[in-house]
Amino acid sequence: MFWEKFQYLAELKGMKPHAVLKELQISSGSANNWKKGTIPNGEILKKISDFFGVSMDSLLDQDNNESVSLNSKKSIFTKLTSIPQRFNSLRAVISTTDDEKLAIAKYIGCPIWWLLNEQNLVFEPRDDEYEIDENVIFTILDIMDGCADNDIDKAMQIQLSRVVIKNLEKQDFNADKLKSLKGIDQNKLNFILTGKENKDSTLNFGLNFTDLVYLKSVTGIEYPQMFLEKNTNDNL
Repeated sequence: MFWEKFQYLAELKGMKPHAVLKELQISSGSANNWKKGTIPNGEILKKISDFFGVSMDSLLDQDNNESVSLNSKKSIFTKLTSIPQRFNSLRAVISTTDDEKLAIAKYIGCPIWWLLNEQNLVFEPRDDEYEIDENVIFTILDIMDGCADNDIDKAMQIQLSRVVIKNLEKQDFNADKLKSLKGIDQNKLNFILTGKENKDSTLNFGLNFTDLVYLKSVTGIEYPQMFLEKNTNDNL
């Protein structure tokens, strides 16, 4: 599958596969391995994705459906050295019960129908009393850390991402500042903000846990504040 995508992208660029290999200084032996079904290492993947102007996700994706299966969904990582270890730990989103979904909706201050439907673009939290609940936070982080392989999990990731963006804005880190960050895929961010789908379906998803870690590092905003309208002194 990777070799077929490589050939296709080379054709779109008006080049022969061997010419791309020569341009990128990749051995023909590597190509022979790809033809047998192997996948390049992280460093070569990054080099190829940069050359073709596509995400590493799209190079590895084997499914064109909006909800990409676990085996084909791979996350983009800033540090290439983390890729092999991270691939081994990828998993589907942990299944949540109806009660857990309701608890999340109550925690972030939204109706359950808003949480489960990605067509609802605007997050307007209810002005309810709340309590810090570490169990709910950990459930949310589990959702964000998994690979969405069904429409409900995908919708929750997208809606929770919109909650994060809204709450960052209330803490003086608005969408314009997010758009200036190199560590967040801007095509994915635009999809979250507008609902306008990308041609690359792997970018039509919410933020992942790696994105949250990055946002935490550049904003100094802790996870509870990302998902709650009001500030709290509790840190995770």
